[in-house]
This record gives sequence, C-alpha cells and structure tokens, in this order.
Amino acid sequence: TKKRKLSISSLSPPQTQMDALKIVYASLGGPEWTRQNNWLFNDHDSCEWQGITFIKGDNVKVLELSQNNLRGRLDEPIVVDAFVKLGSSLEQLWISENAITGTLPPVFADSQVFPRLTILDVGSNQLRGSLHPAFSKRATPFNYLDTSGNQLTSYFRYTEESSNSVDHLLPTNSPLPHVHVAPSLLTKKQCTHLINLAIQYAESNGGWMMDRHKAYKTTDLDMAQCGGEILDACNDHLRTSILPLLANLFQFPLVDLAIEDLFLAKYSSAKGEQRMLSKHTDDSELSFVITLNDGFKGGGTAFIDDDNIVAPNCGAGLFFCGHRLHSGMEVVEGERYILAGFVRVYPSTPEGVARLDCILKESKGSGETDA
Repeated sequence: TKKRKLSISSLSPPQTQMDALKIVYASLGGPEWTRQNNWLFNDHDSCEWQGITFIKGDNVKVLELSQNNLRGRLDEPIVVDAFVKLGSSLEQLWISENAITGTLPPVFADSQVFPRLTILDVGSNQLRGSLHPAFSKRATPFNYLDTSGNQLTSYFRYTEESSNSVDHLLPTNSPLPHVHVAPSLLTKKQCTHLINLAIQYAESNGGWMMDRHKAYKTTDLDMAQCGGEILDACNDHLRTSILPLLANLFQFPLVDLAIEDLFLAKYSSAKGEQRMLSKHTDDSELSFVITLNDGFKGGGTAFIDDDNIVAPNCGAGLFFCGHRLHSGMEVVEGERYILAGFVRVYPSTPEGVARLDCILKESKGSGETDA
C-alpha cells in the first residue's frame, strides 16, 4: 500500500471535494498529523479516511480534525478555495486545539457558500487579526461557534507595525502609575456622533443591553453586535488614535494589542436607571474609558486602593491597567455616556513579557472580575 505524495507547490484550485481534501491535507501539515489513517492511500476509498463523515457519496458532511497537529495558514488562498469547495455539503468543521495560523476567513460566515454549516470550532489555535462582523450577523446563525483561545478580535487590529503619530494627542497626564489621561482624544463632534448612533440603534433594536457582563452589569451596547456605521466609526478611532496612543503610553508594539470588548455605556440619574458601577477589576490587561458628553454631575472613575477619582472632560480618554481595582462613580444629575474597551496584550518579545508582568504586579487589585 502506498500513500500518494503531494507538494503544496503542485496544487491546483480544487475541481472536486476530493481535490479539496487533498489540499487540506497537503497545506495543513498532513504528513505530521496525529491521526491520518487511510488518507491518500491508493487502496482506500475516501469514505474510509479518518475524521471524515460523508453524505451521498463523496460529499463531506463532517470534518473532525481537532487535536491533530494541523499546521499552516488557514487564510492561504488555496486553503480557502478548498474549504469553499466543501461548503455546499459541510455541516460540521472541528479543527480546534491545533497550530493553525493566519486569520479566520470571513467566507466561513457566508450562508450562501456554507448553507449547511452549523458547527465551526477553530478554538485554541494561533489565529490572529480581526474577526469579521459577518460572524455575529450570519443569516443562519451557528449552533456552535468557538473562536476562543486565539488572538482574534471583532475590531480593527494592527497586523504590522505602523508609524502613526500620536503627537497631536500629547501631552497626557498620569495621576497614578500606569494610569494616563489624554485630554483631547476625540472631538466633541465625534463623541456626539457616537452617542446619536447608539441611541438610534437602541431605539430600533429593543433598547440597551443590561446583561452582557456577568459580575458587574452595565447598561450598554456591544459595538461589534451593532455593526454598521457605529462599528466603522469605532474602528476608525481605534486605528487612528486609541491603539497608537495605548502602544505609546504602555510601550508595547502595536501588533501586541487586541480589543477584546468595546461597548458604549450609559449612566443616568433617572429613577430605575443605572447610576454607578461597584468596585471591580476588569478581565483585561489594559482598559480605557472615553467620556462622550458633558452636562451631567458626578461620574468618573475611582481607583479604590489609591483613593483617587479621575473624571476626564468630554472627548478625553482614560487608560489604565485593567487589574487595578476601580469603580464607576454615581451620576447624580443628567446622563453620562462613555466608550469603554478591554484590551488584551499578547507580548511578542521577552521585553514585552517582562514589561507586562511589571505593569500587572504594580497595579494593585482585588475583588471580582468584570467579564
């Protein structure tokens, strides 16, 4: 019995699902797979290849290759073409806990290309970059979607270093170690635009959300779920000001930073509305809060262990280590709107690892985590 040898350079765009399987094998490290029984053997029908369930002959229904030492880029055009060729019949794709790199191609969220796909598990690989909004707005929602354990974000992320200048955002002031205030991060016009878009979205989609964060609930809107114009505006601010300034203030390469959660929150003194947020730490290495309006009384962020309250003006951004114990001060009159973000740091150098460790150790914190 002989196994046919394939080289990536010899591969052509797939004409059949059998071609597609061969491409997946050759491009994602097939010869080194932990489980590869019968793959590419001349005397075995493809229906006997380990990890594959077929329907109607050679149409692939399930591809189960989790924990199987898959290696290679998922976003290579030839690999994307292969999965697209499987798309008409594929119902379940399990490729978690491998060493797959690249980004998660948005075509997997296309219900026309993958009309039967109900399970997509790519968790615990080495994927990075922006998770396309299409995954949260798929015409036919997934029954199970796992992208955790990667470096994926629903928001803009730098995949290479940039020379974006932050000189126009400086100087900043630092009331506490690893706590920084940028007085002029956004213009008042930009802030008002975000608030108006959020209010319009809430009015058209059943109101504000109140149960996204388990430990400390906020009245907010998830920017990734909102999508559209407000997500575009947020991504533009991330690209031009927020992420470059974060990298500058905390001395990390831009590519090491990824937004895990971004939400626009509302605090109000009105009866029955959320006025404040109890003391907590964030489940993120870095966090930021941007004040989007004025005309209210109270508000601000209190850093508990330091007995210090920071209340930036409209358009100003507050940047700090999320492990520092803090709270949202009570709004006693009017409404306060903020854009808040949780930021993951994935150090790419030994110096970055040491710096992050130092920041976390020097930022005191105790109490429940907001996640």
